Amino acid sequence: MYDLYENYYIGISLYQQLQRVFLMMKDMKFYGSATVGERGQIVLPAKLREDFDIKKGDMLVVVGNAETYRIGLVNPEAMSTFLDEMSKQIDTMKSKINKK
Repeated sequence: MYDLYENYYIGISLYQQLQRVFLMMKDMKFYGSATVGERGQIVLPAKLREDFDIKKGDMLVVVGNAETYRIGLVNPEAMSTFLDEMSKQIDTMKSKINKK
């Protein structure tokens, strides 16, 4: 039996998910594609390396989500700064919880 409410909810949910994807990609630039080589290596497009000042020998942190088939490369310093900030937030929350 066709459930109008359920299908409406699913439609809204899918719409909201698409909105999030488009917002996330709004400020992203398409640099091209990269082919995975025999040893699992990829070559980053030259313009991407130039824009992000990535040089030979630089380390990048690789993150991903297999369920959503997303892969990301993150500058280690940026990752460290992010983790430091998260740690401060967690410490603040813990101290507030422990005061009660």
